[in-house]
Formats: sequence, C-alpha cells, structure tokens
Amino acid sequence: MKNLLVLFFFVHYFGLLSAQNLPDSLKKEETLANADDPSQFFTRIEVFNELQHYDKNDFYLNQTVVRTILKIGKRFTTRVDLPFVYNSLKTAEGHKQSGIGDISFRLLGYKFLEKPKSAFTASIEISMNTAQSPILGTGKNLLIPVVSYTLMSPRKKMLFSLVFQQTNSVGGDQARADINFSKVQAILLKYWSRRTWTVLAPEWFVDYIKGGISMNLRTRMAYAPTPRINIWITPSVGAFGDFIGRYQWSADIGGRYFLFREMNFKKNNRDRRSPT
Repeated sequence: MKNLLVLFFFVHYFGLLSAQNLPDSLKKEETLANADDPSQFFTRIEVFNELQHYDKNDFYLNQTVVRTILKIGKRFTTRVDLPFVYNSLKTAEGHKQSGIGDISFRLLGYKFLEKPKSAFTASIEISMNTAQSPILGTGKNLLIPVVSYTLMSPRKKMLFSLVFQQTNSVGGDQARADINFSKVQAILLKYWSRRTWTVLAPEWFVDYIKGGISMNLRTRMAYAPTPRINIWITPSVGAFGDFIGRYQWSADIGGRYFLFREMNFKKNNRDRRSPT
C-alpha cells in the first residue's frame, strides 16, 4: 500500500489523478489518492443533483443525493446514500411524486491485490426498499456485489478503471417485478492541471429479466477551487437499449468536501492514544 501512496504523491506535482485534491488524512504521502477511483476511498461528504429524462413515457426523474463516506482502518470504508427524489410521472391519488428514495449502504475497499500502479478491490452494497412512494424507488431490497480493477499511468496523467457489479432483488414488494442485471463500466480519468480533470465513463447493462444490452455514455468535468473542495458537472446521454436505467439524457452537478481524518483503530506502538 505504501508504494501506491508514494506513487500518488509523486503524481501530485504533475496534476491531480482525478476528483480529489486532498484526502481525509494529514499524511503527506496520501495527498493524491483519487476519489473517483473505485480502489481508493477517503472520508468525505458529497451532495449532488442529477436530472434524467426518459424517452419512454416522456418523464423526468430528479434525484438529490447526500452521500457520506467514512474510512475505517486501511482496508475498509462505509458509504451511505440518502436520496431525495422527484418523479414527474403521474401516480395514484395518495402517492407522493417526491420524497425519500431507496437508501443504500455500501461496504467498500477490500484490496485483494495491490501493486504500485494497480489495484483490485471488492465491495458489497445493500439498497433498501425505503421509498416513500412506488415511483420513487424500485420496490425491492437489492444486493449488489462490486469488483473493480484500476491501472494508473503517471506519465500520461491518466487512470483507467474497470468496474463490474451484479444486482439482484431480495424480497420487497411482491407486486413489483424482480430485478436481475449486470453493469460493466469503464472509467477513464485524464487530469489537465492540479485543479482540473475530466472523466469518460461508458456503462453497459445486461438485463436478465427482459433480456438485451443497453448503454449510457457518462462524462464529467471537475474542478478543485480549494484543496478540500471538488465541484463537477456531468452531462450524459443514453446510447441504446431498453433497460430501465437507460435514460435519454442526464445532467448532474455536485460537490464534495473532505471533512474528516481517516479512522485507524490499530494502535501504534509509539502512541497508545486514540487516533485522531
């Protein structure tokens, strides 16, 4: 792990690796671990809003998410997403068009393999059927294992990640259709300066319920106005397919603030005090 962190520190002087300019730790060698890279996780709070338009039924879905990520030790972090959703679809009387959506919890960061320029990690996410109205959530509890592989190229100031996730419904509303699909996403990050970077992230869905392959093309332009703050805009388009997650177009704006230092519960022999 130390070799990878030293590499991040080296790249710092040639531009940011991705969507982070400062970690949650005060350790100097960690100043460049990247926040968008699935293999790296840092304590932070994020708020972002995404507006999606769906060609089928011609409706809009607006979602504002408050995300907290807390690092625990060297290998794990936890992530909690609290979504507030508005759906323009007309619904039955007594059902809300806006409110809390499906809250999700993710355990992140187990490193199966880590080298100076690459890492292979795994995580698992649980999405709960907490939506205040049927059109604000899936109606199902979801179990979502995720694996990712990340490779860095400091000379080209680029980072590439390949992410695979499998989503299966486990219980929930019996009247709602089961959910079973795979998602594969490629993430290419290019940093142009110490404060600016771009992301290209096409994603493919394989739906095992209705069949077929669908694709969204996501992009991101990000900027770090201060060391602890990142802001971004993410225009995206749907390329093809009939999967429910394939929108016609999407626009996302958001920001993150690195608030806490990392939590390391392993005591140091030289300092028996609680970690800060």
